[in-house]
Amino acid sequence: MQNIICVLRSAILFIGRISDLSLHSTVTTAAVIGLDNDVNIRIEGEDDWIKSRSFIFEGSLSHESAYRGRIGILLADPGSDIGEIFSQELGSNRLAMGLSWELEFIKMCFGILEAPSPDYYRDIFFQAFPFSRLVRAKSVLGDERLFRILRHLVVNPEESFNIDQLAEMIGMSPSWLQHEFKNAVGLPLRAFRKWFRIRTSVVAMKRGSSIAEAALIGGFYDQAHFTNVFREIFGISPSLVFSRGEPIRWFVEDEILVDKLNQPVIGDTII
Repeated sequence: MQNIICVLRSAILFIGRISDLSLHSTVTTAAVIGLDNDVNIRIEGEDDWIKSRSFIFEGSLSHESAYRGRIGILLADPGSDIGEIFSQELGSNRLAMGLSWELEFIKMCFGILEAPSPDYYRDIFFQAFPFSRLVRAKSVLGDERLFRILRHLVVNPEESFNIDQLAEMIGMSPSWLQHEFKNAVGLPLRAFRKWFRIRTSVVAMKRGSSIAEAALIGGFYDQAHFTNVFREIFGISPSLVFSRGEPIRWFVEDEILVDKLNQPVIGDTII
């Protein structure tokens, strides 16, 4: 079968088969669902394994996982709109099992698996509860002010920024900028550059680049730098996902936006 990778706003959805994972923790929060069987996890420091059809992990929780059959994994930035859905499910806990929207999650994964083409993935995802509650992102390409901010962040990746200064650059209030930015992009300003570099590398691999080539295209120093950042965010090496030999069906939301933001500029003009 084909593995499926969907890059959706501030989250990555993987559906398919993956090797068991040794002890790891992540920057992201993660929802995991067994599509064929239960998932088994063990928390670091505990002797016993826990079995459930579905789990959500708070990112810093170190754990190992064992899978039998196909799974769905949705990884989201904690500050994103999808990350906030995870936080509501977790409450004050670092681990939750037997998700309240487990059946909807399973149905959504199978809907994507059975879809005739990746063109359907985004709608299937955002029609599934609880993701159907999210405000649909508007096109950043249609908002010159937001696009200018995105360009500034991409062109100056090492520059620290002040939200007040960015807001002044486009003649808007800091609160408006933060609100509109999150509505359009799905995550806060401060998390954008990290996710954008990962997304750029994923788009490059989708188009046939090797992991080493995609790392450079995404603005990483080399493959090792990309691997370290990817592992820090997702808890696994990119080679585990992208170099296993299985065919992959891809969907990257706003892929055109990635191209636009990566085009060279002279002054404020894209060339």
